[in-house]
Amino acid sequence: LRLIAQGRHTEACRLIMEKAPFPGVLGRVCPHPCEAACKRGEINSPIAVCAAKRFAADHAGELGGWVAAVAPDSGRRVAVVGAGPAGLTAAFFLRRKGHAVTVFEARTKPGGMLRYGIPRYRLPEAVLDQEIDRLLATGIEFKSEHKLGVDFSVEQLREQGFDAVFLAVGAQLSRRIELEGGTLDGVAWGVDFLCRVAEGRPPVVGRQVVVIGGGNVAVDVALSALRLGAGNVSLACLEKREEMPAHPWEIEQAIGEGVAMLYAWGPDRILGKDGKVDGVELVRCTSVFDSEGNLLAIEGIARD
Repeated sequence: LRLIAQGRHTEACRLIMEKAPFPGVLGRVCPHPCEAACKRGEINSPIAVCAAKRFAADHAGELGGWVAAVAPDSGRRVAVVGAGPAGLTAAFFLRRKGHAVTVFEARTKPGGMLRYGIPRYRLPEAVLDQEIDRLLATGIEFKSEHKLGVDFSVEQLREQGFDAVFLAVGAQLSRRIELEGGTLDGVAWGVDFLCRVAEGRPPVVGRQVVVIGGGNVAVDVALSALRLGAGNVSLACLEKREEMPAHPWEIEQAIGEGVAMLYAWGPDRILGKDGKVDGVELVRCTSVFDSEGNLLAIEGIARD
């Protein structure tokens, strides 16, 4: 913060990258729990760590010379499987130590869930590309469309002379619930929906969309559906507003953009006609969990 206040943004960005090589990304998508625990908040307001990272990254200027200054060749080769935030971070720090690093990625572009799971309105692709390109410019070899278990195996990487293998395949699958009507045409699952939007092949959304869930993904899906042209978007979650796992500012943004919030409602079944979604049946949730963490009773039924 002192360096930023002095206008030494490049130095500040370098300092941040020594611990976290995606300052511009973090400055936009990090939920910054550290600020909620900041003691300064008891006086006036927490130190704006997240905003400071974003500001430093946006005003850092040229970092190429510093980033490219890697240690002498160690003679070691490392394979990193997965070009998401974990894989790219590991690759960057390994390369800085002088190791030869090759990153294998199943998709066509690096970034993982940063690219395919976070909507562009939250993380512009230009910001992500800039920070990834900066890391790859250290001499990291990137191989796209190389999927573990299909195009190669860990054993084959060993046979090719890699001294170590770092697996960073991530959590890319949507969490699915067993629900009657879940296979009907018109039903989409959260992470899959966001990935298709990011890839430029979004599902066709109807005039009326109902999103089930109360977390970050659910809010992102609801706002993305609005941007795809949905006329009315409702978000139904088991929790009361103060219990929702989504961050308060995300909820406020969703409400501000016109998402109808249905608190304390959960899905019972999805209704269909001729193989397509025709409605959803919701049940009232009186309480989410009991003392043992089990889902509690529900009552009442609503159909839409």
